Amino acid sequence: MTVPPLLFDPTDPSVARDPFPTYARLRESHPVWRSPASGIWFLTRHADVHAAWRDKRLGSSFTHRYTAEEFVADGELPPWHDARYADFAAFERWDLISLEPPDHTKLRRLVVEAFTPRAIERQRPVAQRLVDQRLAAGRERGTLDLVRDIAEPLSLAIICDLIGVPPSDRSAVLALSHDVVAMYEPQPPDAQKARANAAAREFMDYTAGLIAERRRTPADDLLGGLLDAVIDGERLSDEQVTSTVMLLLMAGHEASVNAAGNGVAAFAAHPEQWDLLRSDAALLKPAIEETLRFDPPLQFFQRWVLEEGFEVEGTPVPRGARVGLMIGSANRDPRRYPEPDAFRIARGEASHLSFGGGIHFCLGAPLARLELEVLFGSLAASLPRIELLPGAVRRPGFQFRGYSSLPIAPTA
Repeated sequence: MTVPPLLFDPTDPSVARDPFPTYARLRESHPVWRSPASGIWFLTRHADVHAAWRDKRLGSSFTHRYTAEEFVADGELPPWHDARYADFAAFERWDLISLEPPDHTKLRRLVVEAFTPRAIERQRPVAQRLVDQRLAAGRERGTLDLVRDIAEPLSLAIICDLIGVPPSDRSAVLALSHDVVAMYEPQPPDAQKARANAAAREFMDYTAGLIAERRRTPADDLLGGLLDAVIDGERLSDEQVTSTVMLLLMAGHEASVNAAGNGVAAFAAHPEQWDLLRSDAALLKPAIEETLRFDPPLQFFQRWVLEEGFEVEGTPVPRGARVGLMIGSANRDPRRYPEPDAFRIARGEASHLSFGGGIHFCLGAPLARLELEVLFGSLAASLPRIELLPGAVRRPGFQFRGYSSLPIAPTA
């Protein structure tokens, strides 16, 4: 029996560093491709990924309809189905991203109230103040790491303020978040899975402490709102509140920080686009959409095929299969975007898939856009050019694409 070739290996560091040439080859020759290594069926074209987000035959979970024994998966189950990672599974049980209706509908209805346009806009002066202070401090020092000095503190401060996390705990939250989300890589090694499981346990314990403190000392924040909420005559369980708070803390900064680093790096590589932005403030919002399209902070999401008869591009994909919705590839599909590998801030396309789609469209998208608007606008006002300095470090892994360090010149 001939083993199919491995056309795409997300565990290969060279692919993780620059996946876009591989995406281009797959889009043309294998728009729907099953990896012999992971069993995942990868969808690489924009139209197919866009449709899959909204297809009710796919689900972010199968446990609302089947047991693992009934649902014979084509390939491996996610690692948290392994008994060794029971702590991670306890978090994942009520992870909003992994829920399907009716549980998803109830939880999302509560959380969305914290992300209204008015609530998001109230964060603008907070964000502006923090960015101004960090830029001034960088100029005084003569050094500025875009990720560590600005993007991470900015995103953490805003989401932690919304939820009610004390400033003294935010560095620990950041470290736990990085370890937990490593479980979502396509094929994480055992050591990484064990570390993610331990971090999930520690994160849940920490969140349980926040819950206990909020009950002792009520406050008008998102955590207090979740504890007070009543849905269909019932309050949320502590397990539901814990998973929701953890998700918001992680999703509330991981993607924003990565998008900020990827965007600044893109401007450094395309100085004519930076000049264009500085010459026309009206291009700020289109520029944000282009940075999200050009180098998205998350590369793919997985879905389960829940019913027979699902096919893509004439290729049948069996019930029980995992489908990889390839955001990074879809965003560079020439069928949707002329000259997709060109970085053009005037493109103004908000049709990118970086925030997902369907019922799981990212709740925090408006907040992420506000943070990027404040950051890029402040940099454009103070830096005639973006000059990268030695020491830039890409985040390890494939799924979460960004920088862990991005030094830039703090002055012209």
